[in-house]
Amino acid sequence: FLLIAAAPADQFIETRFCGIPDRNLDGTIIRSTKVLTEYKKIHPCPSTKITFGSCSGWIMDHVIPLACGGCDSVSNIQWLPTEMWKQKSLWERNIYGGKNISKGCP
Repeated sequence: FLLIAAAPADQFIETRFCGIPDRNLDGTIIRSTKVLTEYKKIHPCPSTKITFGSCSGWIMDHVIPLACGGCDSVSNIQWLPTEMWKQKSLWERNIYGGKNISKGCP
Protein backbone atom coordinates (compact mmCIF):
# COMPACT_ATOMS: atom_id res chain seq x y z
CA PHE A 1 0.00 0.00 0.00
CA LEU A 2 1.46 3.36 -1.07
CA LEU A 3 0.26 6.61 0.44
CA ILE A 4 1.09 9.81 -1.44
CA ALA A 5 0.64 13.08 0.40
CA ALA A 6 0.12 16.35 -1.42
CA ALA A 7 2.93 18.89 -1.07
CA PRO A 8 2.09 22.30 0.39
CA ALA A 9 1.32 24.85 -2.32
CA ASP A 10 4.14 27.17 -1.21
CA GLN A 11 6.69 24.42 -1.91
CA PHE A 12 6.40 25.14 -5.63
CA ILE A 13 7.31 28.82 -5.66
CA GLU A 14 9.86 29.72 -8.36
CA THR A 15 12.70 31.39 -6.48
CA ARG A 16 14.68 32.35 -9.60
CA PHE A 17 12.03 34.78 -10.94
CA CYS A 18 11.84 38.29 -9.46
CA GLY A 19 9.96 40.37 -12.03
CA ILE A 20 10.92 43.60 -13.73
CA PRO A 21 14.56 44.41 -12.94
CA ASP A 22 15.70 47.72 -11.48
CA ARG A 23 17.77 49.78 -13.91
CA ASN A 24 20.40 52.52 -13.76
CA LEU A 25 19.71 55.88 -15.39
CA ASP A 26 21.48 54.69 -18.55
CA GLY A 27 19.07 51.72 -18.80
CA THR A 28 21.48 48.98 -17.72
CA ILE A 29 20.22 46.46 -15.20
CA ILE A 30 21.42 47.00 -11.64
CA ARG A 31 23.50 44.01 -10.58
CA SER A 32 25.29 42.91 -7.44
CA THR A 33 28.91 41.75 -7.59
CA LYS A 34 28.33 40.17 -4.17
CA VAL A 35 26.02 37.59 -5.81
CA LEU A 36 28.84 36.40 -8.07
CA THR A 37 31.32 36.35 -5.18
CA GLU A 38 28.96 34.29 -3.02
CA TYR A 39 28.20 31.90 -5.89
CA LYS A 40 31.93 31.24 -6.38
CA LYS A 41 32.33 30.48 -2.67
CA ILE A 42 29.69 27.77 -2.91
CA HIS A 43 30.50 26.58 -6.45
CA PRO A 44 34.22 26.92 -7.26
CA CYS A 45 35.38 27.37 -10.86
CA PRO A 46 35.04 24.04 -12.72
CA SER A 47 38.45 24.37 -14.40
CA THR A 48 40.60 25.71 -11.53
CA LYS A 49 38.59 24.59 -8.47
CA ILE A 50 39.28 27.98 -6.85
CA THR A 51 36.70 30.35 -5.40
CA PHE A 52 38.02 33.67 -6.70
CA GLY A 53 39.38 35.27 -9.86
CA SER A 54 38.72 34.35 -13.45
CA CYS A 55 37.62 30.90 -14.62
CA SER A 56 39.18 29.97 -17.93
CA GLY A 57 36.71 28.43 -20.36
CA TRP A 58 33.67 28.99 -18.14
CA ILE A 59 31.11 31.78 -17.60
CA MET A 60 28.76 32.41 -14.70
CA ASP A 61 25.34 32.61 -16.31
CA HIS A 62 21.91 33.62 -15.04
CA VAL A 63 19.64 30.62 -15.72
CA ILE A 64 16.68 32.97 -16.21
CA PRO A 65 18.05 36.17 -17.80
CA LEU A 66 17.80 39.31 -15.68
CA ALA A 67 16.11 41.13 -18.58
CA CYS A 68 13.38 38.47 -18.51
CA GLY A 69 12.74 38.81 -14.79
CA GLY A 70 15.37 36.45 -13.45
CA CYS A 71 16.70 37.21 -9.98
CA ASP A 72 20.22 38.46 -9.47
CA SER A 73 20.69 35.72 -6.87
CA VAL A 74 22.90 32.73 -6.17
CA SER A 75 19.97 30.39 -6.88
CA ASN A 76 19.71 31.74 -10.44
CA ILE A 77 23.40 31.34 -11.41
CA GLN A 78 25.13 28.42 -13.11
CA TRP A 79 28.54 27.73 -14.65
CA LEU A 80 28.44 27.19 -18.40
CA PRO A 81 31.31 26.39 -20.74
CA THR A 82 31.97 29.52 -22.84
CA GLU A 83 30.88 27.93 -26.11
CA MET A 84 27.65 26.61 -24.58
CA TRP A 85 26.95 30.05 -23.11
CA LYS A 86 27.35 31.63 -26.56
CA GLN A 87 24.75 29.21 -27.96
CA LYS A 88 22.35 29.73 -25.05
CA SER A 89 22.59 33.49 -25.55
CA LEU A 90 21.10 33.07 -29.04
CA TRP A 91 17.78 31.66 -27.82
CA GLU A 92 17.33 32.17 -24.06
CA ARG A 93 15.39 35.44 -24.21
CA ASN A 94 12.89 33.92 -26.63
CA ILE A 95 12.30 31.01 -24.24
CA TYR A 96 12.04 33.09 -21.06
CA GLY A 97 10.56 36.18 -22.71
CA GLY A 98 6.99 34.93 -22.96
CA LYS A 99 5.92 37.35 -20.26
CA ASN A 100 7.48 40.36 -22.01
CA ILE A 101 8.71 41.35 -18.59
CA SER A 102 11.06 44.15 -19.55
CA LYS A 103 13.07 45.93 -22.22
CA GLY A 104 15.48 43.48 -23.84
CA CYS A 105 13.30 40.43 -23.35
CA PRO A 106 10.94 39.76 -26.29
